[in-house]
Amino acid sequence: MAHIQIVTLPDEVFLPYSLIGKLSEIWREQGHKISVGPLKTLEADIGIVHMDRTWIATDRLPENPLRRPFLNSSILDISKRRISRNLLTRDSNYSGPVMVKTNANYFGWPERFSSASKIERRLYLMLMKRKISWRWTRLFLPGSYAVLEGAQQVPAWVWTRDDLVVEKFLPEKEGDEYALRVWVFFGPQEYCVRMFSPSPVVKATEITHYDYIDDVPDSVREARRGLGVDFGKFDYVMVNGEAVLLDVNKTPTMAARQRGDGHSPNMLKLSSGLEYFLEGAK
Repeated sequence: MAHIQIVTLPDEVFLPYSLIGKLSEIWREQGHKISVGPLKTLEADIGIVHMDRTWIATDRLPENPLRRPFLNSSILDISKRRISRNLLTRDSNYSGPVMVKTNANYFGWPERFSSASKIERRLYLMLMKRKISWRWTRLFLPGSYAVLEGAQQVPAWVWTRDDLVVEKFLPEKEGDEYALRVWVFFGPQEYCVRMFSPSPVVKATEITHYDYIDDVPDSVREARRGLGVDFGKFDYVMVNGEAVLLDVNKTPTMAARQRGDGHSPNMLKLSSGLEYFLEGAK
């Protein structure tokens, strides 16, 4: 049996409903040893970087003198400016709808909340509850990004902000609903689901139905290889036969409806990807 070290930040809470948390439950039942937390030197058979941040400084990673397999230790930047191929500038010649987003993943919330004072945290939570417009707060808090009719609708202050980006809004639609494709993988094991929602920004909490799909476009697979992602989740859409990558997540969580499902076939399938890395460690 193997020793698996899940490497987190010193002040980070490891969530049991994270996808790696669910996989860890399965591995423990199989007899593997699971350790969670920060460390200076990786001595386990396999390490998995699980730091919920868009950017990770190299000095946050433990040394790996034994050259153990160290999953996701090569992907330290998943910002929109690195991932997206559809970003716009104030001078871009584009007339279609646009979306205003944070450059950081998940509304920049992990970075913002972790460094905020208690007063700032209370303010953010109050703003979330009251759902005050981003145009007034000039903040995007967890909820939804802004979809606008065109770049001319983007406030001037947005273009001056390094923490915000403006992207072409390229939706995938089927009838009156919007679709989002979610590809989840651990090593060579994977599954992909297509989710539908009446909202332009498809979120797991608002989907009307979903179906599993077999084919992941070569361009999305190539993006994974280029970024060096061993484990995670990619969100993408298909527009005019072309895949558009929207988001890369190295610390995905389980949707609320999945948390009580036990060891589903998809989770068991993903967990078996561990064998690929164990073979590489021999």
